[in-house]
Amino acid sequence: MKMSLKLGTNNSVNKNWIRGTKKLFGLFLFLGTACMSSAVLAKTDSDLRKKLETLEARILELEARLESKGGQGEQNTEGTKHGAGKEKLHDAGTLQSSAPPAQTDDEFKKKPEAAGARVANVEGSAADAGWQDADGGGHGFDRKKFHGGVTLKQDAFFGFQTILDGEYEIRDNIDFTFYSWLWTSPNFGRSRVVSGPNGTQVDAGGNGLWTEVGMGLNFHFFDHALSINPQIGMLNGALLSSRIVGRGIRAGEGVVPSMTINYNDDHFTGQGYFAYYLAIRDERARDFIHNWISLGVKPALLNFKNTPVASVGVHWEHLRFHKDRIEGNTGTVYNWIGPYIEFALPMSLALRFSAGADLKGDVSKEFYQASIKLHF
Repeated sequence: MKMSLKLGTNNSVNKNWIRGTKKLFGLFLFLGTACMSSAVLAKTDSDLRKKLETLEARILELEARLESKGGQGEQNTEGTKHGAGKEKLHDAGTLQSSAPPAQTDDEFKKKPEAAGARVANVEGSAADAGWQDADGGGHGFDRKKFHGGVTLKQDAFFGFQTILDGEYEIRDNIDFTFYSWLWTSPNFGRSRVVSGPNGTQVDAGGNGLWTEVGMGLNFHFFDHALSINPQIGMLNGALLSSRIVGRGIRAGEGVVPSMTINYNDDHFTGQGYFAYYLAIRDERARDFIHNWISLGVKPALLNFKNTPVASVGVHWEHLRFHKDRIEGNTGTVYNWIGPYIEFALPMSLALRFSAGADLKGDVSKEFYQASIKLHF
């Protein structure tokens, strides 16, 4: 009887202990789950805040660009006269519509500082290179004041040429200009006579090609409709200064003062160019004069719309062998005149073609000239 009572008591104690253990284990499981949920929620909230900061930084950056591009609108209008390209902007509204839910006022007030730091990091690469926006501070160049272009050109006399030209605004209505003109005809470089088939002689060359670089100032008038650009260039090669063309390749064999006059409004366009190629070294063998005039009308004059034609008109060009200090032979090399047409293409490209008659007729009875220019 005593033994059965003792066993019943032990069974009761064991059941109570098991029940207490289950309750304690359940309590620990509940507390652990709650803690893990809080950690997960905290991490999710932290990730959302970081994403929101990044998004707000991007929005502020786009707003700053929109404001700067708003001020650049007038310059882009002028850029069509100078050849400057236009840049497309992305719409910030699509980014704003995907933003996470708004935060409290205290949290939101802290965001512009972090956003500003991110924007500064984004814009820093341009400033480090020396080019920056006008409102970016510092002492670098303002990229909004720079424009220019690269021209690939070929004609019946000079052959293939590459021209780089650029302008940087230094004052209202005054630009600093620079250019590089690469002439590739071997007739202006070092040539040699080699034996050809059946006893013929062939001129061969390619070294010492004529290379022209220069700089000047461009003065704008009448709201940039008229510009006058005097420049001074340096000639390098073996054309002007040697008794025999191609003998003696020299840096700085000549200088070339030049004047370019451009006119461009809604209905008319025109250009006049005059350059004097002056030999300055050694034998100073020969000087040349190179000049042209182009006059054209735009489709707007005839109320034509939605046409890729930029202008049509007439082109006259002249090259004169002005001084021959060796043999005294001077005179006109060619005298071209003919129509031209210019197309405005996408991506800031311009294509121009001209052809006609050579009134001198010594080089050829006809001429042709084509060029394509990329504005930037």
